[in-house]
Amino acid sequence: MITDKNKKAAIETCLREGFEPWRSKVRGKGSAVLEAGRRLKLNRNALTDWVRAQSALAESGEKNFLPNWSLYVAPANDNTPPTRREVHDSSYWRTRYNAAEKELAHIEKLLEEVGGIRQLRALPPEWLLKASAAKRARSVMSMLFTDLHMGEVVDSDEILGLNAFNPAIAERRAKRFFQAACEIGPRWASDTKLEGLLLNLGGDLVSGDIHEELRITNALTSHEQVRMVVKIIVAGIKLLLKVYRRIHVTSVPGNHARTTFKPTAKLYSKLSYDTLIAQMVADAFAGDARVTFQITVAPDAVIPVLGYTVFLTHGDKMGTGGGQGFAGPMLPIVRGTKKVEAQQARAGRRPDIIMHGHYHHSGNPGNVFANGAFPGYSEYGNGLRAALEPPQQWLFLIHETWGVRERCEIKLETPAAFPRVASAMPKEMAA
Repeated sequence: MITDKNKKAAIETCLREGFEPWRSKVRGKGSAVLEAGRRLKLNRNALTDWVRAQSALAESGEKNFLPNWSLYVAPANDNTPPTRREVHDSSYWRTRYNAAEKELAHIEKLLEEVGGIRQLRALPPEWLLKASAAKRARSVMSMLFTDLHMGEVVDSDEILGLNAFNPAIAERRAKRFFQAACEIGPRWASDTKLEGLLLNLGGDLVSGDIHEELRITNALTSHEQVRMVVKIIVAGIKLLLKVYRRIHVTSVPGNHARTTFKPTAKLYSKLSYDTLIAQMVADAFAGDARVTFQITVAPDAVIPVLGYTVFLTHGDKMGTGGGQGFAGPMLPIVRGTKKVEAQQARAGRRPDIIMHGHYHHSGNPGNVFANGAFPGYSEYGNGLRAALEPPQQWLFLIHETWGVRERCEIKLETPAAFPRVASAMPKEMAA
């Protein structure tokens, strides 16, 4: 007859031999209770029921023969294979890791393609990126240079003397903009460590010949326009270098500078006079380490500046049309920049600053800098009865801590340059 002592002793012997107390993780190897029952030639569940009964007696404080479970010592080198649950968990996290790696690679590809920083000779310079140990906060001056429309002519007589524009006036206004950056910028940044200047060439630097009336009325051919713009920008950078120790030039194409009759989706930047101008300027400063270039093969550019993400585009490819009613171009500007933000958010980033031109309308809604134009008021705007806006361009300071801290619309003409036409009676009628 098998007594309670025999049962207890059998279970404890199995525990000393390495059998686990209840359920073994090793397939085919039973627990100490099952192994003891097998050795005692008992029914499969008989010893299990007996252990449960002894546990109940132990809880009630009565005499019992509950085995000493502490006699079991786990093997030092447990080479047991993982359970199905463990295999499932490791497979799950391995799949998540591979998916995250794939997504990261996709985002990096988008960063190159959308940001236009692929196949370039120079990436954004380190002074725009690296942290500084200096006690003074850093800053970078930014010029938004768009819509020069070199070669276009605005006839003063056709708009009642409200404005005039030609290549000589364009050169004078561009020089005024560069001089303003040299004079105003250092004062704005006097309490910071001024790292350099960001010169953003935002497209439509030439009038081009995409419209028949421009081909007829332009004062210069497209090739002459390119040569004159290159001369102006090279002179402007040389002037800026007297004040700023480093300059980073970014370039995106505009619609007026395209060399095709209709807009194209592919090769848009490579078929643009704007890109040719930027490349010719880069050639002029090929041996000067102070001047770096980011010439995109995309219609947009992403520029990292002191921890901020700056997005530059011309504005014709923001997915919106022209102005609407009394609000003018401001509604499509807001809609277009919201579409840009949504697109960039899907690519894993959100621009802190968005810059564009194209609409010839200056504005600063939120983090957006919509640029004016060098020609100013023209026959086209007069035909739309558009609001009169002086020729102007944005100049602003990017502060390491405060973001855009100072900003100003640089007026490219003095207020008295084009006085209002007097409303007196013509001399022929006065008699």
